Amino acid sequence: MREEIQAENEGVTIPAQVRWLSNPRTIKEREERVDIKASSVVFMVKGKKVAQRRVSKEVTAAGVRYMVEPYTNAGPDILGERCCGWGHIECKCNHQRKCGYCGGLHQTDQHRCNVVGCRLKQGASCSHTQEKCPNCKGNHIAFSEQCPKKPEAIRISRQSR
Repeated sequence: MREEIQAENEGVTIPAQVRWLSNPRTIKEREERVDIKASSVVFMVKGKKVAQRRVSKEVTAAGVRYMVEPYTNAGPDILGERCCGWGHIECKCNHQRKCGYCGGLHQTDQHRCNVVGCRLKQGASCSHTQEKCPNCKGNHIAFSEQCPKKPEAIRISRQSR
């Protein structure tokens, strides 16, 4: 399947084997019994630009066009990109945007240094940034292992299972 997808989709290089989320034989049997109408497959592409282009387009396999969604890792120890909250998935998060570096009301990839002459690129932290965690208001970045909110989020998640 890997070679087929690469051949039918210009610019797509898949560095690892394509993996079905379930046994392909089981999927086929369930499709034949009409238990399911669709299935999912996971594959990686090389490079963020290629990935973004595929999500905005479609992927063709065996002459059929398929919708593409980004794979989103979920769990209590995942830091949401939108609000920097522990256990948040960006596509399902309705919290206010917050920066993981300074706690400001912008996403982390939009963070900028306000010091004139600082050459650090947008979306990066520098020595001029006063670190402020948007979760606990501590003097560290949101993705720091020091953040007391991370173990708390994991504990709450385990209790709700």
